Amino acid sequence: MAYRSSIRTITARFTGKCACCGGEVKAGSIADYYPAKQQIAHYQAFSGNSAQCYGVLRDKQRDPGFVDLDAMYEDSCADICGR
Repeated sequence: MAYRSSIRTITARFTGKCACCGGEVKAGSIADYYPAKQQIAHYQAFSGNSAQCYGVLRDKQRDPGFVDLDAMYEDSCADICGR
């Protein structure tokens, strides 16, 4: 029973939905599998250390009225320089 409740690192055979962030776990990628709940997640997502989950969650939490000032500045400089 201890083996069934332990989280395993696997190579995903199929595309699935991450149990942590809801993002896509692509086939062929390294992922964590929790057999007791039959859940798959990005690598190290169950321990809270997943870079993939962080990126998905960051994009989901972005305010719809967000204005990227750096991109606007770069665009205006490109217009001035004629690029």
